[in-house]
Amino acid sequence: MKVEISRVLEKLTGAQNVGLTRMTPPFEGIENFDYGLRRALDAKFDWPDFGDMMLHQVPEKRLVFVRGVFELRFAFFLSPDEKDTLYCIGPWASGPRSKESIAWCSAYLDEKAQKVVEEYHNRVRQIDDNAIKTLLFAIISLLFPEGELRTEEWREFMPLHFRLSIESFSDTSFTEQLPAELIAERYASENRMLQAVTKGDNEEAMAAYENFRRFQLTPRLHSPLRDFKNFSIILNSLLRKAIEQASVHPYYIDRISSRFAIEIEALASLEEGERLRMRMVKEYCLYVKKYSLQQYSPLIQKVINEVNLHMDSSLSLKSLAAQCYISPSYLSNVFKQETGQTLTDYISSRRMERAARLLLTTNARVAVVAEKVGILDVNYFTKMFKSATGQTPTHYRRDQRAKAALEVAPDGAPPLPQTPEREKREKTRKS
Repeated sequence: MKVEISRVLEKLTGAQNVGLTRMTPPFEGIENFDYGLRRALDAKFDWPDFGDMMLHQVPEKRLVFVRGVFELRFAFFLSPDEKDTLYCIGPWASGPRSKESIAWCSAYLDEKAQKVVEEYHNRVRQIDDNAIKTLLFAIISLLFPEGELRTEEWREFMPLHFRLSIESFSDTSFTEQLPAELIAERYASENRMLQAVTKGDNEEAMAAYENFRRFQLTPRLHSPLRDFKNFSIILNSLLRKAIEQASVHPYYIDRISSRFAIEIEALASLEEGERLRMRMVKEYCLYVKKYSLQQYSPLIQKVINEVNLHMDSSLSLKSLAAQCYISPSYLSNVFKQETGQTLTDYISSRRMERAARLLLTTNARVAVVAEKVGILDVNYFTKMFKSATGQTPTHYRRDQRAKAALEVAPDGAPPLPQTPEREKREKTRKS
């Protein structure tokens, strides 16, 4: 099976939250491979010449790990399938800045330049050096015949004749342009993520989030976990505003944002927190898909919200039309025109969806479930439910629960309680 190199590298760098730069003649844009650090330190540097030099100095069938200025790591290798193409992965840092680096900056740089260096390091992803080297070799070796790929270590590079000049750190391109570009890039990534969430585009939102979370924001407190929680609260607020732009009703926005606020405060580790953030992005996208009404007119938005928020009340074409001060026939025509189904059918389908959720997430009796979706006649409810799902409510609950444990629903429904009967069924199913 032929491996497509671009897809492999996109997945790899996306998973590790590090940069990926494809260097090929005429080497346009390669000055951004380290987020513009060296371009800011030497505005007159010949980047095409550097690209050509690296293209010819990296050996074939070699994965070269290099360490550059500011304790940054990179990996280079020549593409086996693309002519004159060099891939650069990085930068990453193997940990926080060393005491030596901090001492050097304190001794030779003014306060403004020190802040730029600190902000730059906050932009770079911190990863265990041995872990990422092992991973990169394992994945990239798939692009070569077995046993052909070798590794090399370069102690210093970038460019190979590059030397730090103290004067460079006081130049406006370093003290003003570099931080401005880093901040602009972070905000651009943030906006791409929020725009994708507003559209309910989970794939695009996650891709933008992967780029956004590469920015390690400057710590504000001595507790890393507390800092993480504070930034997560900010992310929760941004996501909440994003789905508000998608015309999601404030009731649903408050429900999801409140739930995540509680989960954020309950975090016990950074690893757990990172998983929570990814779930936040995904579930906010799900909310847009489920509750967004931006494609409808204000009239139909009002009617749909009334149906969804008052499912347990008596809903009818006549009562809904009266609330909107219009005739039932006009509401019926407009609703069918915008949604493609009659209002009566919509109410019935939403009631059955809610009933199915209640049957799976609660132990309430069928009569109680029927009442919660606005149907007081249990027999009529059973008939409607069977017509919609092909099963009676009792059989539906039994069969669905027997298949697997229920995951947390997009609307925040809790998992099923572990009853003795359910535990017994699960043991029987597994055996």
